Amino acid sequence: MDNHDEVQLMVQVARLYHENQLNQEEVARRLNLTRQKVSRLLIAAREQGIVKVVVYDPTPGDSDLGDELKRRFHLQDVVLTPAENLEGNQLRSAIGLAAAEYLKRNLHADQNVGIGWGRTLYETVNLIVDSQPKHINVIPLIGGVGDISPFFQVNELVRQLADAFDGTYRHFYAPAFVEDNTVLENLLKTQEISQSFELWSQLDVAVVGIGHVEFQKISSMFFADHITPQTLAMLESKATVGDICARFFDIHGTQVFPELGVIGINLDQLKAVPEVIAVAGGTEKVRAVLGALRGGVIKTLITDTTTARAVLAENGERR
Repeated sequence: MDNHDEVQLMVQVARLYHENQLNQEEVARRLNLTRQKVSRLLIAAREQGIVKVVVYDPTPGDSDLGDELKRRFHLQDVVLTPAENLEGNQLRSAIGLAAAEYLKRNLHADQNVGIGWGRTLYETVNLIVDSQPKHINVIPLIGGVGDISPFFQVNELVRQLADAFDGTYRHFYAPAFVEDNTVLENLLKTQEISQSFELWSQLDVAVVGIGHVEFQKISSMFFADHITPQTLAMLESKATVGDICARFFDIHGTQVFPELGVIGINLDQLKAVPEVIAVAGGTEKVRAVLGALRGGVIKTLITDTTTARAVLAENGERR
């Protein structure tokens, strides 16, 4: 059996066990395998990330904390997940699960839903299971980059979100970054991009991540290789702290370097969307989340309690 066949067998075993609620003996009989083989495949599926186990705490996060965030930043809603002992992938999975459950409850039939990119959004769309068909129409909010991690492949996130709710989707065949002004102007005139611009004005909901920028640790910005050193220097000189869909902003929420050649929704367009749900967390993103909140783009924040407390503390220090 080659590696591809082994992976597909892992997926099949995992689905029967976790989704169809068969026990290991039943899975073994169904697939004509030994029980020991099924057990080994389930362990391998966990180790290779095919199966992700997240324990969801159904008790609400600190309600006073959420109320304070809503009051300070005029938010419509705040969803907090306890995460005092989580970090990295575990934290993103916890926030992603809270976001997945929120979308299952709050998305409605026939809505136009835009989606950005990011690691926590990737977790979110992968954790939407057992959802009711809502026939939403999913639209990408930014172009793509070809040689980057799957959580920045917007067209794939669009497809997965639409499939989760038995909806439709539109792909966006354009690069995210074009720093040649002539090429950028010509691309913006194409029918493909002008139609997407029109769809952005018709969005009911936008679901976005918040990226953070650390210039002393540029690897924190996964698409840094697609931006010129001159642009990175300009962003640093403007005290950039974060981005939403590659639209950069400072700690006060003011967009910096708006002339950067990005093919995607801008912050003013996002502000016009009736519901903008931001999904992000982690202590490294505190200043980025604060900047995004101060900019008034976000209507709903889904994060963890530790990040929420740190955002409020940072806001108090920097007023």
